[in-house]
Amino acid sequence: MENDKNSSTSGPLPAVVNRDETVAGLRNEIVQVREELERLRVQQAAVPSNASWETEMEQGIVYTDGHSPTSSMSAGRLLKQFSGLSKERMKSGQIRDSREIDYLPIPSVDEAQLEADFIRWGYCLVKDAMSPEQVRAQVERLVDQAAAERLRNAGIMTSANDKAQLVNNLVLKGSVFRDAVEFKESAAQRGPTVDRLLTKIMGEGFGLGCAHGSMVHEGGGLQELHIDQGGMPLPYPPFPFGSLIIWCYSDFDLANGATYVVPGSHRHANGTTSFQNGADLFQLVNGEPGLVAVCAPAGTCILTDTRILHCGGRRLAPGTRFAMRCHYNRHFIRPLHEQSTANLHVPNDVYQKLSDRLKQMMGITDNNQTPVGELSVNEGSDSN
Repeated sequence: MENDKNSSTSGPLPAVVNRDETVAGLRNEIVQVREELERLRVQQAAVPSNASWETEMEQGIVYTDGHSPTSSMSAGRLLKQFSGLSKERMKSGQIRDSREIDYLPIPSVDEAQLEADFIRWGYCLVKDAMSPEQVRAQVERLVDQAAAERLRNAGIMTSANDKAQLVNNLVLKGSVFRDAVEFKESAAQRGPTVDRLLTKIMGEGFGLGCAHGSMVHEGGGLQELHIDQGGMPLPYPPFPFGSLIIWCYSDFDLANGATYVVPGSHRHANGTTSFQNGADLFQLVNGEPGLVAVCAPAGTCILTDTRILHCGGRRLAPGTRFAMRCHYNRHFIRPLHEQSTANLHVPNDVYQKLSDRLKQMMGITDNNQTPVGELSVNEGSDSN
């Protein structure tokens, strides 16, 4: 292999194992992307609009960061208004358990009901998605991995005084997690149901943004309100870019540190996204039902629309709440989470165990144990 002298990335060029097969795969991917974009254009065309050329031109270019009020920084600007709100509402007792509100989603195995809940409220709850034995196996592996990472001073502590821990990139840390991430019944008994729902949300071939474990002890877990596609530029189309799912290893409710959500904050009945420049997001939080803690027994799988306002909840009860969070994206969107960079470098022994589908989800087709450094110095080259 030769070095590319014109590239800012030094080192040997990657070898293409099978050129014709690679080209055919890329062409097939292009066809799929074009088909998906065409479907989305049809959906967008169905959305009513009263925009005029004059107002659009006055608004200016809106595609880049920091130069326009409707740039991709707008999501962050809109979310700043919620700073401290979740803590304030939690301390004042204004957050209710979702089970207290009879019209909000409850765990179900009826896929039509799950779809209806997702459309109306921005989330749905798959009942008994994991059996008690499957939950137990994953919790045992999660606890063991978390302890090992703390012992090596590599633990990711996400709350003050070590009240919560994140165990990153579970795909590399156990077959029980890998199998659940790709919805195998051996790890999640209703995995195929979750898979079908996600395919309807995002289309076929969706990718994996992250898969990490969450351990929240008493006093930990509280986050600021946010949406999970806040890094994407506004305005948003009338569909989500992805879905965050939560495998509940423990019972979820207000005392146990359940996720807080603002049900119905993701869209309007005509399909347009609620989260847009100029929107009165406080009206959503202050309205009915407001900010609630999602209630679900252990073994439930929570599917959310990436546009829904939500945050991690504070655990008020003694003990620990366990969960696995997986973020999935439409296939033409790169992973939105910084944790996904770990997908690029997989130990060889783990890489050999990955299924073809999991490799596709992770966006890897070949393994690179020695990643090429940007602007590194080749041996024998001129370092000046």
